[in-house]
Amino acid sequence: MKKNGRVVVKALNKQQSRGSLLLLAFVVAIFFVSFTFISFFIKAAYDETRETFLKRLSEEKQVADTNRTLKTELLAITQKGYVEFAAGERLGLKKPKEEEVLVLR
Repeated sequence: MKKNGRVVVKALNKQQSRGSLLLLAFVVAIFFVSFTFISFFIKAAYDETRETFLKRLSEEKQVADTNRTLKTELLAITQKGYVEFAAGERLGLKKPKEEEVLVLR
C-alpha cells in the first residue's frame, strides 16, 4: 500500500505467528513420533529375520554334518570290510586274538 510515496508493510498479527509456530511444533512432534514407531517396527522385523536366518543356517550345518556322516557310511558299506567297520564303529568291537578264540566241535 502506498501512502505519500512510501511503502507501508503491515506486520504479521501475533496470533497468526503463534498459531503457525504451534502448527510447526505439532507437525515436528507427529513426525518424530511416527519415525520412532516406524523405527521400532523395522527393528523388530530385522531381529525376526536375523533369528530366522541363523536358525536356517544352523539347520543347514546340521544337514551338512549328517550328509558327511552318511557319505562315510556309504563308502564303508561299498567296501569289502563293512562288517568289520560297522562292528568297530557302532558297537566298539574289535577282532579277537588267536588265544582268545575257543573252537568247539
